Amino acid sequence: MGQSQKSFRWVFNGTWISIPIITSRSSSATVEIMNEQGLKKEDDRTDKSTCEYSIPMKHILRISGEHERLPTAELEAVLEGEMLEWSFEVEGRTVVLDVVGEDPRFLQRLAYTLKAAEYLGESDSLEELAGEVYDEIGDVNSFRVRGPPDVQVKFGEILHKMGLSVDLSNPEADIVMVEFRGRHLAGLKTPLDREYEKRRPQHRPYFHPTSMHPKLARALVNLARVRPGDTVLDPFCGTGGILIEAGLMGLKVAGWDVDRRMVAGCRRNLREYGIEGEVISEDALTGSKVVDAIVTDPPYGRASYTTDEVTGLYDGFIRRAHRLLEAGSHISIVMPATYEPNTEGYEIVGSHDVRMHKSLTRRIWVLKNLRDFF
Repeated sequence: MGQSQKSFRWVFNGTWISIPIITSRSSSATVEIMNEQGLKKEDDRTDKSTCEYSIPMKHILRISGEHERLPTAELEAVLEGEMLEWSFEVEGRTVVLDVVGEDPRFLQRLAYTLKAAEYLGESDSLEELAGEVYDEIGDVNSFRVRGPPDVQVKFGEILHKMGLSVDLSNPEADIVMVEFRGRHLAGLKTPLDREYEKRRPQHRPYFHPTSMHPKLARALVNLARVRPGDTVLDPFCGTGGILIEAGLMGLKVAGWDVDRRMVAGCRRNLREYGIEGEVISEDALTGSKVVDAIVTDPPYGRASYTTDEVTGLYDGFIRRAHRLLEAGSHISIVMPATYEPNTEGYEIVGSHDVRMHKSLTRRIWVLKNLRDFF
């Protein structure tokens, strides 16, 4: 598609320098920088350095309205887990994200981001914005515009007059229009996999009614700031809902449960989704395994577990988790909204109240381990 000129500022030998680069969208560039100090050397040789740059990308996101803070907290956690440089602005349910890196696959991880588009341009004028968009997509055979009805119609007419063909059913370019802080923004739709309903507990080979919705399970995993290749432990794994979402995101998974029926059911469910994992019968208060993150939803009542008091179970596991994680790793855990954990040795990264159903609200705690037992 179209090319554009971008200018980057970089610190080199203690000096800010600006580098214009001609790029296509979603590309990286290798830039040769002349070190002017090198020209002053006695041998009069030119000192050159070659630097690899990732092109900053901008995305337009539509987040869920189910929770006030959870969608942006999840977005921050994924970006931090992927070790990306980023910043974003929020207005209502629209997020404009700037991120250094040309690979948008991290967007597929997000549970509470409903829609995404690659930023094409913005303006107060639709005519001016259409020119920017045409420069980017002018070589496509067909397009469609989605957005506020009046903007959708007018913007589509402008692009059509510029020579682009409209295709409402199967366009080559699916353009998204949003209003953000009084300006028109245009983006190219990014397809997102959102098949959570197909993975609901009742559709799995082994069913138990206590398993949480896949969307919330995925958000829990993301809040633990993991990246592909990390190992996630669910020490109260039940039927494996959390481990399924972790495995589908490219994470290694391990699960414990004291109920052998649950262990067998969890293994069966993981196989259904092509996920390999180490799932064993083990007590969360005595088990031993060093992992990159713990993501879990402990049982609600004493009948679900061997410990007499549920609060004793929570307290004991929070203490035990120090020995399962290296310093700097995270726990994402769901507990009763009325329970206040002893967070000695942890940094509280965040907490989020989630309504499970009409009569039950639970609280997600995200804790960073500050102790190192290794």
